[in-house]
Amino acid sequence: MSHFDRDPWVPGYVDVTIVEFAAHTAYLDPRSGTGYLVTPRPETDVAAPEDPLVQAVWSDSLHDPGRVGGLSLNSADRQEAFDYLRDEGWLPLLDDQGGIEPAGWTADGRQALCLYGTPTSGRPCLETLSRALMALDIAAGLGTRSRHC
Repeated sequence: MSHFDRDPWVPGYVDVTIVEFAAHTAYLDPRSGTGYLVTPRPETDVAAPEDPLVQAVWSDSLHDPGRVGGLSLNSADRQEAFDYLRDEGWLPLLDDQGGIEPAGWTADGRQALCLYGTPTSGRPCLETLSRALMALDIAAGLGTRSRHC
């Protein structure tokens, strides 16, 4: 049976890759090139210490003179997650204003952001994308009001 002969209502297999960071979790479908980065709840963040020695160590002032102080725990983890994902071929999907496109919210109030990568199976059809998004929604725990990338 070819791909075109398959009944679109029969569930297909979607292999979701989960990458856990300290506070963020990425859910990726390499076959379709779609993914989410689920952020932590804002109230779990820990601010950067006010200690000037710690700020000097954390500061990237030699490379970014406009930046003062260190990053909060969640901001540092987000930066680490995006750096790792970029090295693996995954980038944030940007909206028309240059911000990261939101995918929706988890049941416990965490935001999911859209990611994209190069599909491993060539250009995916709409059925493949639909199944991938459904699998990503389930894996990431997105509610029924989620937006799709």
